Amino acid sequence: MQLVTRQQSRDFDRLAMAEYGITGEILMGNAGQKIAEFVRAQLVNIHQPHIGIVCGKGNNGGDGYATAVILYNWGFRVTIYSLVVNEVKGDSKIYHEQCNEAGITIIYNALLPTTKPKFDLMIDGLLGTGFIGKIREELFPWVDWLNNCCETVSIDIPSGVDANSGVVDSHAVNANHTITMGFSKVGMMIEPGKSYSGRIHPVDIGFPNIVSDLDGRKWSAISQEEIQTIIKPLHKSTYKHIQGKVLLIAGSKGMTGAAYLSTMAALRSGAGLTITCAPASLNSIYEEKITEGMTVPCEDNGRGYLSKENYNEIMKWVEWCDVVAIGPGLGNNSGTADLVEKLVQAVEKPMVIDADGLRPFYNNMDLFNQIKNEFVITPHLGEMSQLIDTPADRIRNDLPTAIDKMINNFAGVLIAKFAPSLVAWGSKGAVNSTGNPGLATAGSGDVLTGMVASFMAQGFNAVNAAKAAIYIHGKAADQLAKSISQRGMIAGDLLYKIGKVLHEYES
Repeated sequence: MQLVTRQQSRDFDRLAMAEYGITGEILMGNAGQKIAEFVRAQLVNIHQPHIGIVCGKGNNGGDGYATAVILYNWGFRVTIYSLVVNEVKGDSKIYHEQCNEAGITIIYNALLPTTKPKFDLMIDGLLGTGFIGKIREELFPWVDWLNNCCETVSIDIPSGVDANSGVVDSHAVNANHTITMGFSKVGMMIEPGKSYSGRIHPVDIGFPNIVSDLDGRKWSAISQEEIQTIIKPLHKSTYKHIQGKVLLIAGSKGMTGAAYLSTMAALRSGAGLTITCAPASLNSIYEEKITEGMTVPCEDNGRGYLSKENYNEIMKWVEWCDVVAIGPGLGNNSGTADLVEKLVQAVEKPMVIDADGLRPFYNNMDLFNQIKNEFVITPHLGEMSQLIDTPADRIRNDLPTAIDKMINNFAGVLIAKFAPSLVAWGSKGAVNSTGNPGLATAGSGDVLTGMVASFMAQGFNAVNAAKAAIYIHGKAADQLAKSISQRGMIAGDLLYKIGKVLHEYES
């Protein structure tokens, strides 16, 4: 499913009118028709339903007026709360006048009703995709009223949700449904905007087929159907040496669990063989925990972490593997960072770089340009902040813009661990459609790293491996939330569940 940003949504309108002769009046009328059809379907069993519509001064308000005319002509009772009088302009004015001519009740510059009218459904036409920042204080009561009146349908996007980032104002409409024009907006797929949008219903209002011509990153949502085209049943004659070999450089004193989780996730996701490089002083722990994988003890003189001295030992095994995964639990020792920097410059196999493996790249993005094969990085918000030298709150407030900054002159594939995770590469991006807050638990990212590495070892290109990993990772968490709970979920639970989820793709 394709998604659009705020600017791309504006460009749709502009290009439809300027280059294809589709007037704003037609688009607004079509929007009203689609909204009215949805409302009618929702209330089919109610005799003479009463609809309340809150209209602002923008095009969302105009869509509200257009909806009102159609519903009224179908015999619905309609009350419009217009927050403007003389400011109704442009295409909105056409449908506003039609409402007046039809005799529809319009309450202008309305004060909030002192008694709550009995509506069967409310329509939010207050603000649209142009909203950025903070809702004006005088609109607070209306937003609160919409949220507490009855079931609410938002036009295009819930008022107070940022169309790019999914950030919501302290007062934002928490819709039951959102009827979005043409394509869903990126911010409606990112939390908390995703939760505020309720069930999303994209509708065709007559836009020309020009989404691929729009400027800016081309966004989509990762769907079950797409993953089914990526993950195929195993070949009946496969065996472990062609099923994929993963070399993991992970773990340190106090963080051996990260090495265990990433290794077992690689195996649970279908890799045939794994070797995990372990500080020799910790190898007994690795061998006890990682019974299905092999380990290579690297001399550490009891320090409990890997260092540049282990470079030659590790490079001996690089030729053996199909993919190298670097980072989970490596620790923040400067000697370990030196090792990682030397390895990423020398290794010629595909790589997955995560967690402590990203430290040498902090404020040193040029180092990525020295990587010789395809690679995936998996930073969380704090790590991404360090990579692009941008405050975390600024990234959170406009993730698509931060991703554009990150991807500029970046040849790899980015998995931004967010809510939900996003994948970005080249001029494209994809938002995951699975997952829940239960993934906010220690080790969850280590599992994801092992999954990405496993899929790459099995022959998936870096983009498809990233998409498949975050989707299956999130889907496993969704199933665990039902059987365990979101709060009770731990990373180890994912190891068994990802195998169960993959069963769906083997027939």
